[in-house]
Amino acid sequence: MSSAVPALRAASTSRSLVQSVLLLVLCAATAILGSLLRPKVEIGPLGGDRLQDVVPVSFGDWKVDSTIAPVLPDPGVLRAINAIYSETLARTYVNSKGQRVMLSLAYGRRQDDSMRLHQPEGCYAGQGFAVRRIGEGRLDTPTGGISVMRLFAAQGPRQEPITYWMVVGGHHVISQWQGKLAQLRFGLRGFIPDGLLVRVSSISGDSDEAFALQQRFVKDMLENVPSSVGRVLTGS
Repeated sequence: MSSAVPALRAASTSRSLVQSVLLLVLCAATAILGSLLRPKVEIGPLGGDRLQDVVPVSFGDWKVDSTIAPVLPDPGVLRAINAIYSETLARTYVNSKGQRVMLSLAYGRRQDDSMRLHQPEGCYAGQGFAVRRIGEGRLDTPTGGISVMRLFAAQGPRQEPITYWMVVGGHHVISQWQGKLAQLRFGLRGFIPDGLLVRVSSISGDSDEAFALQQRFVKDMLENVPSSVGRVLTGS
């Protein structure tokens, strides 16, 4: 057993190194393609609708909790957000049991090397949270299951399980690696894709219970928006 542990660690380190090298190669490839193809055509914005109009303020057993005022980032962070994203939406919903789920949507019209979605791992860590990646999960939606990434962020007494996924050019992705591949595919055709980050979270020390609550919230939300909007939000 003792000899197997170093071997497993070495294998994991090797895989991480290979993935890092491949990601660097992809970054270089997309940068070269960008200079050669000079793509001017962008995948259209989110159906021409605003995020605040796409998701209703109440659906099923959920409604926006008007007692909670959104906390704005400091001016420096806010400027960075405005530079990266074309539009953002942040709401807290509450159900009849008093359970709360925070929804965050961030949309960017251009996903290239200068502007691309920021994964929550980095955003939370940048705000002083200790972030632990739980791993990939699966969410049921009206159009079938989708892959998601799950995190657990903590800062002092605040404990926040997080579920998120991304959509790049209409394609569902959950990692920087997958997003870069999607960007490369569009770049080969002379297009610049758009990007959408969907994040739900809740304050709880019980991650299993929180992820189950987030599953119910996402399912209820997607069942109460037009199917075309559901496809945009999930990349399905």
